[in-house]
Amino acid sequence: MDKIKEYKALYFKWHNPLCNYAFRIVKNRHNAVDIVQDVFLYVWERKSKLEMDTNFKSYLFQTTYHKCLNFLEQSKQMEFTEVSQLSQKYANDNDEFDREADIYLKKERIMKSLRHLPPKCKEVFVLSRQNGLTYGEIADNLGISKKTVENHMVKALSILRNNLKTI
Repeated sequence: MDKIKEYKALYFKWHNPLCNYAFRIVKNRHNAVDIVQDVFLYVWERKSKLEMDTNFKSYLFQTTYHKCLNFLEQSKQMEFTEVSQLSQKYANDNDEFDREADIYLKKERIMKSLRHLPPKCKEVFVLSRQNGLTYGEIADNLGISKKTVENHMVKALSILRNNLKTI
């Protein structure tokens, strides 16, 4: 029973980052989700042989990467030279997979933290940080004072800082 709980915890922790990673390679959300499902099936089938240690993150990303390459080769969506270039880029480079995994985990934590902001704070934050609007422009667009925009930004940044302290 412990293996099932471990597996569920791994699935919930890694599913979204791995899907985003696979999507970057195969350029199709549905195919990326299918590939990640295959990765988790592969892991489940080998659960007795796997060690759940610090290299497991790298193992998941490497497995996802190779399954993406296999998918691309099988579907003929890429020329042979492109697949070869991708294969050479990551050939036996665990550090690169660890860096990629860390980036995707950080992005996932940021997006999750943004989803937990109060609606107005989130709206103001997105307009400021993602759309590049000034506080004055945001105030005009939303029909609120510039001071209210500042207050929403202070609150949003404070919440995000608290949620992201462990990154």
